Amino acid sequence: MHATKLLPWLLLLGAGGAQGAPLACGDFLSRQGQKPAYIVYQGCRQNRERQDQPFEARYQVDGKHARQAEAYLRRTYGLPRLQRYCCVWDSTPHSWRDRRTGYGYVLGMATGETPVRTRDAWPQIGRFFVQVDGYAQDP
Repeated sequence: MHATKLLPWLLLLGAGGAQGAPLACGDFLSRQGQKPAYIVYQGCRQNRERQDQPFEARYQVDGKHARQAEAYLRRTYGLPRLQRYCCVWDSTPHSWRDRRTGYGYVLGMATGETPVRTRDAWPQIGRFFVQVDGYAQDP
């Protein structure tokens, strides 16, 4: 068979394998690139109770590094700037797709309840939380 007749079939086979390995729990931020050490991976689990059963990777950031972490996540992934709502600091969720694998991710950063009202006082907050949800299928 001539190579020109095989080419369409080879292209179809290549397109089908674009995602490569199946998505699994893990440190998604490290897999994506150079995650700073101050964003500390806490673990991952698949949440079978949520639609599309995402893998939820959790991270913590000390308050003294929160501004750096927010800047890194904004620059690298487009995370919206954290805002104060009622009694917490929170970002709106931000999603992106890994161009290498095609998998979708949703990222958020927040605090627990805190009396801290200014960004300059973030070091007084014990810890910030970052969550990255990984989706094997479109959410």
